[in-house]
Amino acid sequence: MEDSLDRSITRVVAVYAVLQVAVFAIFGLGSGCWSRYWIAFVLTCLPFHLFLWGMLHVTKSEFALADTGERLAKVNLANKITLLRISSLPTLLYLVIASHDFQIKLPLLIMVVVVFATDFIDGWVSRKTGQVTRIGKMMDSTSDYTVLVALTIVFFSFHLISAWFFALVVGRLGIQAVFMAIVFLARGTVRPRTTIMGKVAIASIMVLYAAQILELVVPVQGIRTLEYVEWAAAAIVAVSVVDKVIAFGQDLRGYDPELAKVRGIPGG
Repeated sequence: MEDSLDRSITRVVAVYAVLQVAVFAIFGLGSGCWSRYWIAFVLTCLPFHLFLWGMLHVTKSEFALADTGERLAKVNLANKITLLRISSLPTLLYLVIASHDFQIKLPLLIMVVVVFATDFIDGWVSRKTGQVTRIGKMMDSTSDYTVLVALTIVFFSFHLISAWFFALVVGRLGIQAVFMAIVFLARGTVRPRTTIMGKVAIASIMVLYAAQILELVVPVQGIRTLEYVEWAAAAIVAVSVVDKVIAFGQDLRGYDPELAKVRGIPGG
């Protein structure tokens, strides 16, 4: 079974690496940015996928169903969708950078929407097929925050978001990292889990970034819509900090919300 899982991991990561190069080539050759960025992109994309392949092999014991612990013989569909989101990170970064000098904003917007949509699709598929996995939970949380951190840095560097919003998002993600480290030191283990408020916060940031790209495609003069969207997203992110503090307290006490739900134990 391990051999088949190894082959499946290698095949999926290799296919995604080729796919991302192909996607960037389509954007690049069509817009003219290929000659400027292709070397840097390839030198980023291939090592990134090699690192991803290595991490999946190191954590392959987590390719198991969350409820029964049954090991998977191959990467399932939900995990493939999550991996597609992670795999697209270098492509998104370079295309966002290139979009300021080349006419790729509209297709980039479509790609951003598709990538963001996978955040909801993979969870739906895993529940629909009854294959919620431990690795899936780990990757889902990691991919959300990895993509957000990278895009937040890029958007801030191009002055598409305010400095205070950048600080809020980075601070929110930093708080999560610190909390996870404390739980790990205190309990010797940490189980990444997402809350409804955490998902809403991520979705609000994604909506803001998609709106920013849309405004680059179709500029609207005299309307402060983006400013309002930024403030709304900021309010949601701020509330999610409180939610994360509550979740941190539960994790520190060893409270498992999924197990409590089964046993009928109230939260906290």
